[in-house]
Amino acid sequence: MSTVTETLRIGPADHGRLMSYQEFLDAEELPGYRYELARGVLEVTLVPGAPHGLIAYPFYKMFTRYDDAHPGMIFRFGGASEFRLYMPEMVSGRNPDLAVALLGTPLDENDDRPPLLCIEVVSEGNEARTRDYVTKREEYLAFGLLEYWIVDRFERRVTVLRRRGDSWIETIFRDNQVASGLVLPGFNVSVSDLWTMPADEEE
Repeated sequence: MSTVTETLRIGPADHGRLMSYQEFLDAEELPGYRYELARGVLEVTLVPGAPHGLIAYPFYKMFTRYDDAHPGMIFRFGGASEFRLYMPEMVSGRNPDLAVALLGTPLDENDDRPPLLCIEVVSEGNEARTRDYVTKREEYLAFGLLEYWIVDRFERRVTVLRRRGDSWIETIFRDNQVASGLVLPGFNVSVSDLWTMPADEEE
């Protein structure tokens, strides 16, 4: 007699729950939250609000301008709803704030081109800082990223990590400097401009 396996449903109350990689893949997620698996532990966070989004938003415009100026390089780019990075060997799954996949990158097992560049915008709190600066730094290296940017509005700096073999080379860019990397040649970001809020958000 066959049995029907009930689908695992997860929500904010499951933050910190131990999960297998397969359970994470199969779980049904309560909408309105972001779900990531970190070394077998489920992390459930609120979908970022305006302060976070206003830092990420300029990158969409800059990627679009770059794509127009450099046709034939970018395959696709997007945010956490478009990209999930699976790392079964680490029992992890991540949704980067921004990611860029390039044309010519070999297809993965899902017939997709994995991203080579990811950007995380640091959220408030020590847990979020550790996640972006420590945990994801290790996971993204294991995933195979060539470049990882950490955009920190609290410290007003952009940390660019570039792969060299099996390690990262770190460069920190601060206000009045221009951040750049190697995955997108000529892609430059004025750090000071990232903290400039629209007029109706400044009060």
